[in-house]
Amino acid sequence: MPSSHTSRLRQELLTIRDRLAEGRAAVRSQHDIGMDGVTVGRKLTSLADEVICQLAETALEEFPKLVAARLRRNLVLVAHGGYGRRQMAPYSDVDMMILHRGRVDGDVERFAKRLTQDVFDANLQLGQSLRTVEEAVRLAQQDAVIATSLVESRPLHGAQPVLQDFKEKFQRAIQRRKATYCAAFVEARAEERNKYGDTVYLLEPNVKRSPGALRDLHLLRWLWFAQAGDSDLDRLQMRGVVSKFDHHRLVTSRDFLMRVRNELHFHAGKARDALTRDEQVRIAQKFGYYGSPGMLPVERFMRDYFRHAQHISFVATRLSALTQPAPTMDRVLGAVVGRTIEDDYRLGLREISATPQARMKLERNLVEAWRLVDLARLSDLRVAQDASYLVYRSAPNYSTQLTPEVIDRFLGILDNPYQLGPLLRQAHELGFLEKVIPEFSRARCLLQFNQYHKYTVDEHSIRAVEEATRFAHDKGRMGEAYASLKAKWLLHLTLLIHDLGKGREEDHSVLGERIAKETAERLCLPQEHREEMEFLVREHLTMNRFALRRDTSAQETVEKFAEKVQTPERLQLLYLVTCADMAAVGPNVLNKWRADMIGDLYERTLHLLRPEQREKAQLKREAMHQAVQDALESVERADPWFQRQHHALPESFIASHPPTVVVDSLRRMRSLASGRGDAWGMYNADLGAIELIAGVDQGGGRGVFANMAGALSAAGLKIIQAESSVLDQGMLLLRYVAQDPRFPGGAPEERIVALTKSMVDSIDATEPPKFQRVWGSQDAEDLAKLSPQSSEVRLDSTLMRQWLIIEVFTFDRTGLLYDLARTLHEMGLLIRFAKIGTSGDRVVDAFYVSERDESKPAGDERLGDIRRKLEGVIGVEE
Repeated sequence: MPSSHTSRLRQELLTIRDRLAEGRAAVRSQHDIGMDGVTVGRKLTSLADEVICQLAETALEEFPKLVAARLRRNLVLVAHGGYGRRQMAPYSDVDMMILHRGRVDGDVERFAKRLTQDVFDANLQLGQSLRTVEEAVRLAQQDAVIATSLVESRPLHGAQPVLQDFKEKFQRAIQRRKATYCAAFVEARAEERNKYGDTVYLLEPNVKRSPGALRDLHLLRWLWFAQAGDSDLDRLQMRGVVSKFDHHRLVTSRDFLMRVRNELHFHAGKARDALTRDEQVRIAQKFGYYGSPGMLPVERFMRDYFRHAQHISFVATRLSALTQPAPTMDRVLGAVVGRTIEDDYRLGLREISATPQARMKLERNLVEAWRLVDLARLSDLRVAQDASYLVYRSAPNYSTQLTPEVIDRFLGILDNPYQLGPLLRQAHELGFLEKVIPEFSRARCLLQFNQYHKYTVDEHSIRAVEEATRFAHDKGRMGEAYASLKAKWLLHLTLLIHDLGKGREEDHSVLGERIAKETAERLCLPQEHREEMEFLVREHLTMNRFALRRDTSAQETVEKFAEKVQTPERLQLLYLVTCADMAAVGPNVLNKWRADMIGDLYERTLHLLRPEQREKAQLKREAMHQAVQDALESVERADPWFQRQHHALPESFIASHPPTVVVDSLRRMRSLASGRGDAWGMYNADLGAIELIAGVDQGGGRGVFANMAGALSAAGLKIIQAESSVLDQGMLLLRYVAQDPRFPGGAPEERIVALTKSMVDSIDATEPPKFQRVWGSQDAEDLAKLSPQSSEVRLDSTLMRQWLIIEVFTFDRTGLLYDLARTLHEMGLLIRFAKIGTSGDRVVDAFYVSERDESKPAGDERLGDIRRKLEGVIGVEE
């Protein structure tokens, strides 16, 4: 090519690049002042069209006129995928196919190479292919992903008859095997969805690929193209293929998601589809979301996101099911083995469908919707798509005035644990659960912006019921308590409403009590059940607090808790509510350690409330202690030191470890020289963490608890639980449970040995530990500060006669436990007992402390000083 031509081309590319950058900047300015996502996509698409068409003309000019004319007659540039839909995101790929009629020769290849290079040089990310009409159709027949992309084809430049030829052949191929194509489209989307999460309610969704995201909208277009020959929402609505109701919801949700995706791209300056927590906060502010008491701007934004994703997911799931052919067995045997119930419902092999008579009932009556989902559950059938969609459309018109029939049906459903969670979830998705419990409408898609809760409020509430029904298969205390519960409906109803007070300024437990009262009145419950449910909702966190933040081996603690619950029946319900609520927060939140602590408090309190069971409890404790004695050597059993220390051990320590571990711990402590310490550890599979135990002779008053916590944090461990207890003759027993990011599947023995050595070395350390800065930890700390949960220090002088209880509520950070414990040590306080709990980004640390002379800290000045010093550690300003 002559140098002058090259120079001219390079100048043209520079001009195009500048024009592209200027065009993007102009579109971004319009986006920033509120332009809708679809219009932004069209403007970006037109910008790319202009660039590609100009570059195509420039490339053709390189060829002799006759060759260029032949190329113009036989070539067409085809936009497809998102580019073909005219829905480009700012930095998404430009998907283009060079479609050729007849054999691809050297001229075609040279043109394709020239154009491809120029498009890249113009700063467009190109996804390009060169195919003949026949090749394109054949590839689409072989690969569903290619077929989905070519559904959205439109001409850019060149011979439109070539594209028309392809479109006719492609559409005929799809129509001939539309059932096969629909199944392939659904399967391809399912594979992608599985990679990006199995629920709409992901804390950090991908706005393109997660369930309910833009890709589900694309799936709808593909399925409609196969079924109706068109993928355009507006035309499909005008043809009656899509209802006005669905059209409005889908268009609104599409516009919302496209605007969010555009913002992600513009801000990153590149393709970015992950809606991370920091981006959620930023976009909520950018889009003008406001906060209110009890709800952050980001929580309002994400509630909108989840609602839109839920709408899309519902329609995509429904259409996916409708396009799948019924299995041969259903078609052949359905009419033979199926049966009809009262001329209302037809029970087939896999689903339950509504007769015309039932459809009329479903359009008007709330009780009929509950009857339908209950019949489906009891018959182990799914509700047919047309019936579920009818309920979905009819639900907004159902009356909120509850008839006796609705109440009886609803409470009867709640009393049967079988598949109760899925039933309630379906009732919520179809929109009629809120007709019985109106507060469920407000809780829909309500995010709790913290690292502790993994689900929205509505999903957490339904999961809590689901977790409770799983207790039926538990072989331990939870299973026994659940099996003996007579009014299971009361437990399930309590769990369903226990968190519905969230998202407002008032304490959600106090507001929840009022919601419980209103719900009880709506359901016409007897007074005794009303009072029980109000108590359970108001106190649903109380047992958790006592079990995980208090010394439950102390009689005063158990007596105080028993005074609050009053009756064995109420205790049983509160125990099950506590366990189910915690299990529904997220995976492994109700781990073995927490379950044992809560279960131990349950048993101790039950024995107080039921004196006839005290003997049974005493026998159980004696057996537990006898097992330890049996594991000792005879000479050890004769040693008074072993007996004193054995009986000084916290019962929680004995109950949570095999007798061999308890005895090994005693032996290690017995061998200690005066003032010395030892540490040992193991990987605890039940907790998925390392458990580290230490004994220190005369350990009180030396800052041992703080120093060991500091050593473990400095080694990179994340301490999630910790306990400290003073045994007989000043022997200090410490226990830490920690996650090791370096060895998430279980630390090797040499790692545990190194950790225990660092613990021993830290006992009388004078230099503070040096904490490693973990990549991303600062971002996590910054996000934690956005939580509506505040940091605070609480002092309790009433529960324990001889000790002050200090509770610290704050956000987790590296070295926090060390800083708190060290501050207590420097203030001259002895940590007599400690319980440290970490859940997500929050910690609740409870310390039982005394003065060095073993007196109880007292006086306004002393207590005020303790509070102020600890508030300084956690960053609470005066």
